Amino acid sequence: MAGGRWTAGIRFPRKQCCLSPTRAPVQPDRPDPFLRHGVHLKESIAMSAYPSEPRRRRRPARPAGRLPGAVAARRLPRRLLAAVAVLLGLSGLAVPAAAATRGSIADEYVALGDSFAAGPLIFPQENFVPCFRSAVNYPHLVAKALGAKIFRDVTCSGATTAHILTTRQAGLPIQLDAVSARTSLVTLTIGANDIGLAGLGLSCFNALPEPAGVSCKDTQTAGGADRGAQKVDSAAPLIAAALDAIHAKAPRARILVTSYTDYIQPDGCYPIQPVWARDASYIQGLVDRLARVTERVAGSHHAEFVDLITPAEGHDGCQLTQNWANVVVPGTTLGLVPLHPTALGERNFARLVVAGLAGARS
Repeated sequence: MAGGRWTAGIRFPRKQCCLSPTRAPVQPDRPDPFLRHGVHLKESIAMSAYPSEPRRRRRPARPAGRLPGAVAARRLPRRLLAAVAVLLGLSGLAVPAAAATRGSIADEYVALGDSFAAGPLIFPQENFVPCFRSAVNYPHLVAKALGAKIFRDVTCSGATTAHILTTRQAGLPIQLDAVSARTSLVTLTIGANDIGLAGLGLSCFNALPEPAGVSCKDTQTAGGADRGAQKVDSAAPLIAAALDAIHAKAPRARILVTSYTDYIQPDGCYPIQPVWARDASYIQGLVDRLARVTERVAGSHHAEFVDLITPAEGHDGCQLTQNWANVVVPGTTLGLVPLHPTALGERNFARLVVAGLAGARS
């Protein structure tokens, strides 16, 4: 066969042997006859004769300190991120993953507090007498959103800090008994009943316009001293004692303490709600003052404060089709009790609590 010899169907030049372990140097201006598509012909033959597993591509080196996406995701609290997605998804809020809390937050959740947290006559009710606790109050909704493994809601209408710490309410155990060393999350709404804030609010109702009635502001500030403000300030050591006791029983728990909410707009909306203008501003001012007291106490007693007043602006009891809380005349948002939340309010309070857990802003 002129010009070369054939082996295994492949023509090799006479000057080079296919069995030679080395190849003669190829001149730069002449193509290497053994190269086909970047693979040497002898390597191609060897690979065909002795098939092996395909080579795996080597991944580029990862910069030090960076986690692959899958590992980083596993280290985030999935229940909490899912809860934020459920409760915040429709509101357009973005919760940064880096701000999320540890995944164990949902291991054991205990809800403490008064009727604001219990949700009286918001149906369906989990309990009627004595606590009037709703099955769709904000603690229940938070527990569902977080996927809490263990959840105990002992909120009760009419509760004071004494019912949390030392005194049975209607024969029930003190609320603190529900907290254990394994508790990972506690929410608390308390203080209004300690200072008689609901009763003071009811004294502000006047069915007739001025001067046919009595102003609650005038009554509370007669003589130059604001007795309503003094009562609010007296709640500080009571709330502090409750927080300290919770920490003592659950040293690893996160504790979130909430404010109450925006019940009535500045100067009210008489006659839609039967509260005179100056009384409306006065009673909401006391609610706002109690929130500031609670926030200060939370900050000095290793608890987190959740503001339920500012986000509720525009959803007060004067807005009868979108109110988060009632004044006297109920709206259409499924709430019956004066000066208490509606079903719409409880849903939004749950959203704000979950946002607080994740560090989001509302």
